[in-house]
Amino acid sequence: MSPTERKNSRISVEFESSDDAAIAFGHDVERLWNGGQHDKALAQLGELEARVGHLAIGNSWRKPVPTLAVDSWGTDVRIGNRDSLLDFAFDNEFSNGHLFVALRHGSRAPHYSVCMSTDSGATWAETFTWVGSPPAYLDVAALRNHFYVLYNSPGENVHQVRLRRFLCSDGSAATFSTGAMWVAACTLDVGDTIREASLVSSRYINLYITALVSDGSVLFSVDDADGVSWVRRSTGITSSASNGLDATINQDSYSWFFFSYYDTNDTLRIHGIRGSGGFEQLFSLVAGRGTPTSISAYRDTVICAFEDETSSPHQVRYAINYCDGDTWRTGTLSNADTAAESPAVAVRGGRLAAVFRHYTPTRELRFCQQTDSGPWSNPVPIADNEPYWNRPAIQYLGTGGVFGVVYLSDTSPVVRGAYFDRGEFPTGVIEQQPQRSKRWPRATIVRSVLRMSIDDCRMTNRELLDIGGRKAMDLRPGANDVRVLAPGVYFVHSPSPYSSPPEGERVGVRRRPASVTKVVVTR
Repeated sequence: MSPTERKNSRISVEFESSDDAAIAFGHDVERLWNGGQHDKALAQLGELEARVGHLAIGNSWRKPVPTLAVDSWGTDVRIGNRDSLLDFAFDNEFSNGHLFVALRHGSRAPHYSVCMSTDSGATWAETFTWVGSPPAYLDVAALRNHFYVLYNSPGENVHQVRLRRFLCSDGSAATFSTGAMWVAACTLDVGDTIREASLVSSRYINLYITALVSDGSVLFSVDDADGVSWVRRSTGITSSASNGLDATINQDSYSWFFFSYYDTNDTLRIHGIRGSGGFEQLFSLVAGRGTPTSISAYRDTVICAFEDETSSPHQVRYAINYCDGDTWRTGTLSNADTAAESPAVAVRGGRLAAVFRHYTPTRELRFCQQTDSGPWSNPVPIADNEPYWNRPAIQYLGTGGVFGVVYLSDTSPVVRGAYFDRGEFPTGVIEQQPQRSKRWPRATIVRSVLRMSIDDCRMTNRELLDIGGRKAMDLRPGANDVRVLAPGVYFVHSPSPYSSPPEGERVGVRRRPASVTKVVVTR
């Protein structure tokens, strides 16, 4: 560090020891450094490492370090000043709208860093850096005014999954209830190592860790938002899990949790908890040996995007379920004549959005979206730069249906720099591939009986409206006799506290609300 960086730095020492004197010595190193006695602190740090073995250092910038090359809004925005990155993780904190990205570095220190945006992604600043042994993975989640980073530290302890947390207000490092700056959230059996891990929050209640272990098992642990009292639950998966792990919780139903991965038999698998039961396999599909999966859930929708290597060229596809039992539908997001990879998907507020890497001669990051009342839009280029091969990230920003997208550039304008962009529904695009799966009952032909899913708890206040927007009949879960209606076009409508049509807007026009679906009644 330069003299200026040292003055701006506030450190915490990370190591394990049962020796109280060594722990006190570590706190003394922190006190010296943070009090400005940097040379003396470095000398004692060497003595401490000789005493306890390899250790790590967490550094909070007293004043966050702004990104220097900030492009004007409307183009890709650089996140931090680091390059040659290996990976990243992205989440947002809905209560104040702050965005957070953790960047995973290579062998060069620091080994990961945390960046924050307080203005919806227009500008970014680095708030924290971490130096230890290079982690093989990291993930992030925001919960109750804290932002958490999950990582491994194999040089310090190869069997541990560790956790740090930060204040969502300013991105500074925060202690846990025990006073510690980090916790070992999950510890493996001797001989096992972590291949991949996912950190998920339920926003207001719990944190969840899903980990894919070297023996092919999948572990699951849950904590009550304090971050220090983790309880492990069995997933029933003890072998054959290979790679591509991702996990999500249904933010509108905290008892619904899902994760996806590829197994050693080249099969995509989705497992989950639905309600108060245990984990069960919900979906499987032979898809080849893909690299990432991406899964997201909200209210009555869960969607998983994945790479399908059984097709030629390779495609980006999705499996979707509307929480109506065991029925899964599949579709394709990418173009049939062009290879695609590295998908990420998000669902929120009646919208589904996806990004993936498109294999034109100059690789493109493409974005597409589906509203609750229509098909997927045509994928359109979203990034100014050629994307790196790893999976991008996408998050709903909670601002008028806008999604935030983070990706790594390939070689230009910098080698594997992190960038932020926004994904919005393109206006005036041609609707894409009408044969793709859509949510029942969008454009549905009905004879005599209209059946409404009993599993959907919001069906009880639904109505059937005619083409002029007038109520034709009330609908209830189960079978509804429509033989009394004249043949024609009708719309299933559900008043919603989250989405309602503007006053005076006729139901059935292009801007109808997300809760409206089309039905054609015939004899």
